[in-house]
Amino acid sequence: MFDVVVVGGGIAGMQAAVHAHSKGASVALITRTNPTSSYSITIQDGLNAALGPGDSPEAHAKETIHAGGFLADQAVVDSVCKDASWVVEELDRWGVPFNRDGAAYDLTRLPGSATARGLIADDMTGHVLTQVLYEQVLKSGIKLYEEFVVEEATTEGSAVSGVVVLDLATGRFEFIGAKAVILATGGPRRLYEPSTASLHCSGDGIAFAYRLGAPLVDMEFVQYHPFVLKNSRLAVSEVLTATAERVTASGEPITEAEAALPRAIAAAIAGGRGEDGCVALEYTFDKGLTNRFFNTNQRVSGLAGLKLADGKLPVRPAMHRLLGGVAVNHEGATSIGGLFAVGECAGATVHGAYGLPGNFLLASLTTARRTGRAAADYTGGRPYMPETDRMADHAENRRLNIFRREGGPNVAALRKELAAAMHQHAGLVRDATGLSQASQTIERVADAYKTAGVTSRNQDYNFGYLHYLELGNLLDAAQAIVASAAARQESRGVHYRTDFPTADPNQGAQHHLVTLTSGSPAVTQRPVEMSRWQPSTN
Repeated sequence: MFDVVVVGGGIAGMQAAVHAHSKGASVALITRTNPTSSYSITIQDGLNAALGPGDSPEAHAKETIHAGGFLADQAVVDSVCKDASWVVEELDRWGVPFNRDGAAYDLTRLPGSATARGLIADDMTGHVLTQVLYEQVLKSGIKLYEEFVVEEATTEGSAVSGVVVLDLATGRFEFIGAKAVILATGGPRRLYEPSTASLHCSGDGIAFAYRLGAPLVDMEFVQYHPFVLKNSRLAVSEVLTATAERVTASGEPITEAEAALPRAIAAAIAGGRGEDGCVALEYTFDKGLTNRFFNTNQRVSGLAGLKLADGKLPVRPAMHRLLGGVAVNHEGATSIGGLFAVGECAGATVHGAYGLPGNFLLASLTTARRTGRAAADYTGGRPYMPETDRMADHAENRRLNIFRREGGPNVAALRKELAAAMHQHAGLVRDATGLSQASQTIERVADAYKTAGVTSRNQDYNFGYLHYLELGNLLDAAQAIVASAAARQESRGVHYRTDFPTADPNQGAQHHLVTLTSGSPAVTQRPVEMSRWQPSTN
């Protein structure tokens, strides 16, 4: 039994765990792989903080709100931007080697920002943040459940009671009781192809909360990265593309503003301006800068046999981030007692309809710090739930039933069908007809999923069974995305509908909440908080 259980060992999960522990809570961190192998290590776009001459948290917040189409809650954005300076100070004290110009931070202007406020560690910002936070986890003595998969979060009455986990090495199920559970499982990147996903990006936490009845928010906003290396999942970092000249394969220029909304690139490809679904980047920076980005150079060389200094890279847009997630308040709490969410699985309403490069790491770190401390405070004086093995027994019985299925549909094929439909109909460009087709595909795959089995009956390291669980979670996320996208009958930020190509001020003042009701998604609205800045009426 623990005060706080954190599900997910990436940057947000480790930050939440460390700060929950700092408040005196007993903490367990559950991760399906070693934290240094989490998706977080691939994040390259830096960390925004208003630390430069003439810059301010207010200017940062205003830029964030404008970029997000005024759909971000402004008090939340204000707090994130104000908290940036002491988060950076803490990371610096822990040993994060941000680039410096003498004693000062060497700030980089990232795409979409008018000011240089991005702190980077060359092109390995996510990697070094992950390493340093992992050191803090080990230093704190936090209980680490490595190579454990959470199958579900459980409740007693109206409050969370713990999680059911599967030990990959033994194949045994276990119930871990907790007064508070923090979901930090990342986004559902594997729901789309092409995408920048790793194998672990299946949106598990979003599905757990959704099935427990917690609302999801802003699920329609699916952000594509405009420059992902052809035939790979490698996103060319915004740190590099900020200094690059962007052109299509036929030589036509692409502005930074167009690149921020990849539908412009999709339109260019559809209009014959692209080649094989790709555009080309022409780099104008010097060779000294390319030599700094050793990580990207090595990956580009290994994946494509190219070098940054060669001047051109074939790239394509690919799904990169979900801007919504589990609806939470300013302390990361969901509508279910003791259940919290942080990072990319949380709908913290920071990004609105478009997320600025550099704001994702910032939002994860600031909100995870606050959430970890809030979860620890929540547990104070609360009794532990009685320990029980019945949840683990139920999970074992479910697995046995799945093992008994013979000749069912192939899970991998079902996921590919789902991912292709989501990219085609609920990706860069949407309309009512396409969203309806996506919904039909989701229903068809969900029906087939009910009869699907796994080919291996092994208990230890049965990745076929793991992929089966992930598909169920992806189906829940897909259902919520399509329902929310169908309800937003306007175009705003990364949500572009050809049948409603302009922004609607009335809809732009509302978040969409999706709740699972009697097995179906129910969409409601919640007003966006606009405390200081208002969208233009022109």
